[in-house]
Amino acid sequence: MSGSKKVPFIVIDTNILFMALYNPIGKASKIIELTNKGRIKLFSTDTVRVELLRVIKRELNIGDDQIKEYVDELPIVWMGKEIYSDFIIKTKVKYKADKPLEALSLVLNCEILSADKHFKPVKNRVDIDKLLRDFG
Repeated sequence: MSGSKKVPFIVIDTNILFMALYNPIGKASKIIELTNKGRIKLFSTDTVRVELLRVIKRELNIGDDQIKEYVDELPIVWMGKEIYSDFIIKTKVKYKADKPLEALSLVLNCEILSADKHFKPVKNRVDIDKLLRDFG
């Protein structure tokens, strides 16, 4: 038997992805680096992808082509509604926009990485500092 650790799956929220773009040397960027190194595997929903495109366009003065290129280059497996929709009913988070993210984490049986306070009561939320300590 090899002593290799299983690569953890993490469901990532828009705010962490935006922070990685906004501050290329910050903690959120280190999460992207860990993914590129194969230390963790990131997943997110189609709804996060749409929100990320919208937030980048609103907050940063960059063109649509650059925005799309950035999002397309992210090391994330984007999951459609057909994957997580049956689990929406099992979610605990109160905000409707956050339910797909929690539902996907239930499907994948993994933790959620978000800076959003709405996820604090969710049991499977992971803290960015803990993630960096454990896998960085």
